Amino acid sequence: MSIRSITKKFISKAAWRAYNTYRKGVTYGSQLSRIDALLNAPRAAISAFQQSQLEKLLRHAYRTTPYYRELFKAEPSDISQIPPLEKRHIREQLARLCSEAVPQQHRIKNATGGSTGEPLTFYQDRNYWNQRNLSVYYFDQWAGWNFGERQLIIWGALSDMGSPREWRHQLNNFWRNHYWLNGFHLTDLRMRTTFQQMDKSPPQTILAYPSSLYQFARFIFENGLKPRWDLKGIISSAEMLHSHHRDLAETVFSTKVYNRYGGREVGLIAMECEEGRLHINCRDLYLEIDSPDPYTEPGDILITQLNNYAMPFIRYRIGDIGRLSDASCPCGSPLPVLAELLGRSTATFRTRTRTLIHAGYFTQQFYNVVGLEQFQLIQETLKHCVLKVVVNTQWTEAARRYMVQKIQEALGADVIVTIEFVKEIPLPTSGKREFTISKVTASD
Repeated sequence: MSIRSITKKFISKAAWRAYNTYRKGVTYGSQLSRIDALLNAPRAAISAFQQSQLEKLLRHAYRTTPYYRELFKAEPSDISQIPPLEKRHIREQLARLCSEAVPQQHRIKNATGGSTGEPLTFYQDRNYWNQRNLSVYYFDQWAGWNFGERQLIIWGALSDMGSPREWRHQLNNFWRNHYWLNGFHLTDLRMRTTFQQMDKSPPQTILAYPSSLYQFARFIFENGLKPRWDLKGIISSAEMLHSHHRDLAETVFSTKVYNRYGGREVGLIAMECEEGRLHINCRDLYLEIDSPDPYTEPGDILITQLNNYAMPFIRYRIGDIGRLSDASCPCGSPLPVLAELLGRSTATFRTRTRTLIHAGYFTQQFYNVVGLEQFQLIQETLKHCVLKVVVNTQWTEAARRYMVQKIQEALGADVIVTIEFVKEIPLPTSGKREFTISKVTASD
């Protein structure tokens, strides 16, 4: 490591310490130690902590929140009896969901990117953000991240990333020791410039959208470039991580990809360990699977956020489908495991026999089809799908038949597949690529 890199790391570590001391108090280091002690405690101790936090949150929600006061009628003792919080409730009852005990000036407005439709507005408070960030610090260390070390970020959320010309964005990048590549606009020139910059000052970790990471890795691979970086790990977040994303990135960068699962509404939900298991963040939230048997039958994921007292999220249906595991993880962590994460409920396909088809099945089948530049598969009904494709001169009739065959093998031989040839498949406002969309619900 060069003297310049060592100096920059030292400056960044000092800046991180000053920032966290300002935001979280002088005890933030001991807070991280307590997080480590809690999340490595026996499962019974973790469950007792969650139960205590749940009781406090439910009491607060009943006493200070108009929506929950009317919903509960009395202080609840069993969270499973509380109806799930749906996105429509938040849109319709936003003001009544906010706590009267938290002044308006202390509420922090936030919103989702709207990748599945209309953006969702909600409120959080400073304590929520402090606790969220502490948990991110803890879990990101599983992937090799640490304060002050160089990190390449391939991201695109406009609320997270200012214009590179803004002095605040440049200052943040400097003291955090970050290098940003805009995942919204991955041109060949920008990717080559980033590669050259990272060769001069190698990152220790990468944080990225899976689809953007895949595009960057594909550019490096197809141009015969060889990263001279000794990466400790790659953190993928904000989108579904498919196997071809992981495989190419791990091949190109010679390191492991750690999947980080979370949501803007509730923070970090789960993090992948070195054994490839998704461990649930029991410190910040209580996770349920809306299923008769959450260990054998996948269902909607319900999240209760334990730290957001400005606007409690209780049994929030986040829009993803998953399944729990009751097996111990070889990594040694006592934290419960999400055995399956099937992704957005709007990206999980259903058949007439009620079988759930992981959206990753289609991306895995189609990502290497010769002549195919982009695709988007939309399940309109149980009997009809629309396949939008962007193709080049290598596209053949055999490729078309192959894609239709794979769709019908998964969804049913009598499913009608309409193919639409388009010039491009535009990104939604969130910037997150939607390869698969299902409009079929469990009630259809």
